[in-house]
Amino acid sequence: MATSTLSSIFILSVFLSSSFSNAQALSNPKAFIFPIEKDGTTNQYYTTIQIGSNSTKLNVVIDLGGKFTWFNSLDYFSAASSYRPILCGTRQCRIADGVGCIFCFLSPPVPGCTNNTCSDYALNPFSGTQGYSGLGQDVLRVYSTRGVQYRLNNFPFQFSDPVLREGLASDTAGLIGLGRTRISLQAQLASAYGIPQKFALCIPSSGNHGNMIIGRPAYRNPFREISKSLFTTPLIRNPVVTFGNEQIGNFSVEYFIDVKSIRVGSKTLSLNKTLLSIDKNTGGGGTSIRTVRPYTGLERSIYKALVREFVKAAKSMNITRVRPVAPFEACFDLKTIRGSKTGPRVPTIDFVLQSKDIYWRFYGSNSMVRVGNDVICLAFVEGGINLTGPTTSVVVGGYQMENYLLQFDVAKSRLGFSSSLLLHDKSCSQFGAS
Repeated sequence: MATSTLSSIFILSVFLSSSFSNAQALSNPKAFIFPIEKDGTTNQYYTTIQIGSNSTKLNVVIDLGGKFTWFNSLDYFSAASSYRPILCGTRQCRIADGVGCIFCFLSPPVPGCTNNTCSDYALNPFSGTQGYSGLGQDVLRVYSTRGVQYRLNNFPFQFSDPVLREGLASDTAGLIGLGRTRISLQAQLASAYGIPQKFALCIPSSGNHGNMIIGRPAYRNPFREISKSLFTTPLIRNPVVTFGNEQIGNFSVEYFIDVKSIRVGSKTLSLNKTLLSIDKNTGGGGTSIRTVRPYTGLERSIYKALVREFVKAAKSMNITRVRPVAPFEACFDLKTIRGSKTGPRVPTIDFVLQSKDIYWRFYGSNSMVRVGNDVICLAFVEGGINLTGPTTSVVVGGYQMENYLLQFDVAKSRLGFSSSLLLHDKSCSQFGAS
């Protein structure tokens, strides 16, 4: 009788468990949430993912213009029982837009060494190193904004050579790509769950945390109200690939915006305007947005014009200039600068977009960086030459994105962005969904 009762209880528990699992599988999540942290040593922004049959936790650097996810991890390697290669000639390989086919005859096959495997180049944007390896797939566990865990099966990525980790934050294993590809994180979630290919970034400053939300969330207040009054501007496509690991003939996978002019205070800089437009033949010029650049980089003549006007405007505010501290050219005595709710009280910098009334304004918290006890510098740098592709004139870096709500609508090619959250007495550490 006891055995019969236990059997009945077991069958009932299996039924209830199955019903719960099916209900979870059938429920339609509206959005998924990923934490964002900043590494204070490298100024890299990273999130945490769980991948594989044993739910290996990995920190991966967020690459807004990255093609796909890549990493190298012994913890994952040692328990990768559910890993499967993406084979050459398959639909998954075509979706991944792989550039070749790799052969590796190790028996049994392991991540990074599988036969007849769709392959591609992974790029470390910090060291410039590229690695050619096979693409694979495994289950990625993700959390909805309601806290429910989902299994994203067959998530594509590359298990890369460990040399690619050089230059990454010490606690990270690779990069997660958010670029305009079909195997980026947001594209895979949109395809699997029927959510919009749309994501919001709220990047934290040092010592704080933020969040990335993919899909159509209901933000919790005050971000719900803030999101109703975002500035919007088109996300434009560069018809020429901008990095050596992209396939020639394709559009760039990066995100570009159409900056028309730059202002310091009310003064518009005198610039060669052709530098602000993308050259349709070479792909050079224009303005991209990259989380893997710590500070906004500007073409040399643009940078010189910005520094010249900023120094002039700062002098009119009785701010004392001091010797430069590399890589920054314009540095100042902190004791001569007053504070405000948006950081040091210095001249504002505007990236003016499709009209004079649509602009991305940077206050002191995003335009100035402290480099010593009493020294603070203009947090913009002279951009270098891109050795693997066309050179972009303006690359908006992560520091300038901190404590703004940025909403990328990939499907509609629109960027929504808030004013500085500090104006609302808020920060990205409070950003989330209800």
